[in-house]
Amino acid sequence: MNMKKYFISLAAIVVGATISCKKDNDALQPPDLPAPIDDARTVLLKEVVVQSLPSPYFHFTYDSLKYVTQINFASGFSIYSVEYENKRVKKMTNFITGSSILYSYSNNHVSEINEFSASTGDKKFCYKLFYNSGNQLVQILWFEFFSNSNGELYKKSELACHTDGNLAEIDHHFRTSPGQLSLGKKEKFSNYDNKTNVDDFYLIEDFFDTYLFLPQVKLQRNNPQRQQISGTSNDYDIVYTYDYQNDLPVKRTGMVTQTGRNGGGVQPIQITHMYNYY
Repeated sequence: MNMKKYFISLAAIVVGATISCKKDNDALQPPDLPAPIDDARTVLLKEVVVQSLPSPYFHFTYDSLKYVTQINFASGFSIYSVEYENKRVKKMTNFITGSSILYSYSNNHVSEINEFSASTGDKKFCYKLFYNSGNQLVQILWFEFFSNSNGELYKKSELACHTDGNLAEIDHHFRTSPGQLSLGKKEKFSNYDNKTNVDDFYLIEDFFDTYLFLPQVKLQRNNPQRQQISGTSNDYDIVYTYDYQNDLPVKRTGMVTQTGRNGGGVQPIQITHMYNYY
């Protein structure tokens, strides 16, 4: 979230020794410091239920200080515990596989996440994250480690934003052969409304990926009313409508139209997302 700083330019007019000293003292006051970064949540999302997917698709458990302590994905397909250090995520543990997922930071950003095997302690995966000068996430690299290997890049996502900070596009690149990636899917988002978004956190995930919990990364501040997906075999155009309570979405309805290549004559289908809160 961008911080706004207000600068006041004071015109100093010396009208007496007392006033002059007061202004000199004012000038020596330290500037306001930004609030420390804190991964506690302001919106306590409980569940996301997605039509035709394991339900709930996501379920979050919090402690009394509003920190996420457990994440249940796809009705138990993966269950993660979350640990913190200095109010930032430090470690996740996958209860299903036992793997440990450790976070590293640079300039207050999550810069690298490493995943280690429960049985051998060896590094299995490494995820590297890159940001632009506006503190927006612009690239993620996924590396897989095999025996005695230095890690092989198997996936890359590149992100671009609209001028208002909302996500404009994600390009997903996948491994086609050792050392080679190719563009597999492109997603575009547009026609954002002015309401609060709560479900941008899984836009970069594939179903079988380790879930990367990134509390400070906000890809969508608001809700897109259109999503266009271009893939290697087909394209889709999705138009969304939303139902809200207290400025938060409780239902998202998407009308999905298959377009291009194999889309002729295919009837649109409707999909729904439901959101529950504590």
